[in-house]
Amino acid sequence: MPHYEQVRHAISARKHTLESIVDGIKNRKNGIQDENHEVEEKMIHRLNQIEAEAKDMISHCEQTENALRREI
Repeated sequence: MPHYEQVRHAISARKHTLESIVDGIKNRKNGIQDENHEVEEKMIHRLNQIEAEAKDMISHCEQTENALRREI
């Protein structure tokens, strides 16, 4: 049983980190002000991709947490 708790804690910590990344991306996108519109669009597109990947990982963390709860 302690192993499950360690895994749950690690997943929770990873999820928190990913949520912080998503928040940082949102702040960064809101703060982008570049005279070169093309560069700005590329930056926002990439940040959107990173945000989507982080949200997918958060979802995976949540699914794993729920599966572990059912196991315990």
